[in-house]
Amino acid sequence: MQRISWSWVVLGFLVLFLITSSGLILAQETPAATEKKPDATPTIDRLAAPPTVISPTQADDGAQLFWLWCQPCHGDKGQGLTDEWREQYPVEDQNCWMAGCHGNLPYEGGFKLPKHVPAVIGEKSLARFQTLEEVYNYVHTKMPFEFPGALSEEEALAVTAYLARAHDKWDGTPLTKESVSQIRWQPLPTPTPPNSPLENILNNDQRGQPPILSSVLLVAGSGLLVILLLLGGIVLWRRR
Repeated sequence: MQRISWSWVVLGFLVLFLITSSGLILAQETPAATEKKPDATPTIDRLAAPPTVISPTQADDGAQLFWLWCQPCHGDKGQGLTDEWREQYPVEDQNCWMAGCHGNLPYEGGFKLPKHVPAVIGEKSLARFQTLEEVYNYVHTKMPFEFPGALSEEEALAVTAYLARAHDKWDGTPLTKESVSQIRWQPLPTPTPPNSPLENILNNDQRGQPPILSSVLLVAGSGLLVILLLLGGIVLWRRR
């Protein structure tokens, strides 16, 4: 009985040894699982051209033209020539007004750049224009700054469509020279209702015109005073 017990003990140790050995061998043969690293966030090149689309609209064409002719000064988001936008350029090009670049002594083929380049996209931008036709005419005849009038009619309409889309003023219909005159850039002013006669009298008094209301009140008060004096005299006379 004692021999059988020791036999089982020895057999158990042998089985345990075999299991442990096989596990170590498998562990050595199986490559360790590598921890998957999260994908790095790609750096966006804000100076690069906008992505192209399969079937570009007029505004999509305008986006490419805006990048080529307008973005260097007006910014990738139409924000204007801000300090933040100039920081996207190489260090040697960030000072746009350096002599030899766009300063008082520009190099051959260069041009003097204004100190302030306004935003063309965003709240309160392009507020001087009343219709889309005015925007188009300005783009076509005054821009780009260094080569005014360089854009063809079709190119100027495409840039105008791009700006209109950025301002939520474009429904996707291709713009023409005829249609831009029908599209408001600024809403029509709300008509002011006519003033009442009394408001006109008060306004005239406030503008320094003859005090009509004061004169009327003075005459009415004087007449009332005369009537009261007459009535008082009549009452005194009858009491006698």
